[in-house]
Amino acid sequence: MKVLVLGAGAVGTVSALRVARRPVFRQLVIADAVPGRAQALADRINDPRVRGITLDAAREDLVVQAIRETGTTLVLNAALPVTNLIVMRACLEAGADYIDLASGGTEADGIPKLDDQFALDAAFRARGRLALLGMGADPGTSNIYAAHIAKHLLEEVTAFHVRDGDDSVYQGPGGMVAAFSPWVFIDECLCPATVYRDGRFDYAEPLSGAERFDFPEIGKLTCFHVDHEETTTLPRFFGAVRNADFKFTLGEDAIATLRVLHQLGLSRKKPVQVDGMAIVPRNLVVALLPKPVDLAGKLIGRSCVGTVGRGYQNDELKSFYVYSIADHEQAYAELGVQATAYQTGIPPVVAAELIAEGEWRGAGVMSPEQLDPDPFLDRLPSAGMPWQVRQMPAERPAKGRLRVLAA
Repeated sequence: MKVLVLGAGAVGTVSALRVARRPVFRQLVIADAVPGRAQALADRINDPRVRGITLDAAREDLVVQAIRETGTTLVLNAALPVTNLIVMRACLEAGADYIDLASGGTEADGIPKLDDQFALDAAFRARGRLALLGMGADPGTSNIYAAHIAKHLLEEVTAFHVRDGDDSVYQGPGGMVAAFSPWVFIDECLCPATVYRDGRFDYAEPLSGAERFDFPEIGKLTCFHVDHEETTTLPRFFGAVRNADFKFTLGEDAIATLRVLHQLGLSRKKPVQVDGMAIVPRNLVVALLPKPVDLAGKLIGRSCVGTVGRGYQNDELKSFYVYSIADHEQAYAELGVQATAYQTGIPPVVAAELIAEGEWRGAGVMSPEQLDPDPFLDRLPSAGMPWQVRQMPAERPAKGRLRVLAA
C-alpha cells in the first residue's frame, strides 16, 4: 500500500511516524500546504520510502494530480474537515481509498457534514473504493469501543455515551489551549450539540449538560455536551439504541473564553471588514492560539477517551466503559508529541494496515462501528494504545434540558 498523508500538523505527524514504522506500507508521501513543513517531517523520519511535498488539500485538481503521480492507494486526510468532500472526490477520480478524522458541526456554514459525505456512498461503491469516516480517537476508537460492547458485552444496547476527559496542565502562558485543531475545537464547543434522546434527535445548548464523570486513573472531571459524530452514527447503525450523546471535559477558563468569543462574534466563520481588509474572526483567534503541534512537551497529565454502553445481558441491566488512556509526558518521550495527537494519529494507521492486509474489506462510505472491532482492538495495544473495560453502575441516564431546533 502507498499512503498519502494530508497535513503535517500534530496528528499528521503521529500518523506519518507510525506509517513509516510499518513494513506493509511501501511508500509514504507527506503533504502540507505550508512550504517545507512536510519535507521537514520526512527528513525527521529519514526513510527512503518517505518524502514530503507542498500541497493544498483544498485544491481538488492538485490532490488528484498528487495521487496519480505518487501512485497513492490510500489517502489519510489529517487536514481540516472543510477539505473532506474535496479530498473524497479526488480519491474517486484518481482511484484511492480514503480515511479522515472528523466532520463538520451542525451549523449551516458550508462545511461538509456527515450526511454530505455519506451521500458519496454509491459513488465509492461503484468504483470499488472504501471511504472510512472519523477514524481518529473520538470519533474513531470511540465507535470501535461501541461495536465491541455490542458484539461482546451486551445482548441489547440501549444507550451509548462517549466521555472524553483530560486533566492536563499547560506549562506555558495562561489562557485557553486546544490539544487538537483550535478551529475544530471552537466549532464543536459552540455549535448546538446533537443528542439522541428517547429515539429521536435533538440539540443541546452549547456548553450545557454539566456532568461529573469518574475517569479511570484520573478521577472525576466535569464534562459538557459537545457536538460529535458518534451521536449521529451510533443510533444509525445500532437499531436498539434509544439514547446517545458525547461529553468532553472543559475547564472554567476554557468555558469562559469560549463564551466570550461567542458573545463578541469572534467565533464567526464569515469575514468582516476591518480597515478595508476582510478578516475571518475565527481565523484570527486560531492564529493567536498555540498550535497543537507546539504543545508537545508543555502538557502534564493524561487523556482518557472511551464509550459507555448501557443495555441488557441475560435480562439484567448492565453498563460498561471501554476506554484508553494516554499520558502527555510519555507521548512526548516516545514520539515528541502530546497525548491527544497521539491518540488521534495512531487509530487511522491501524485502520489503514487492516485495509492493506484485507482484514477490513468493503466498498462505499462507512463509519468505524460498521466494521469488525476485533482485529482493530487486537492490534491497538501493540500500536501504543492499550485499552480497558470497566463495569459501571447500571443507572438509567437522567433526562437533561434540551432545545429542539427548527428544521
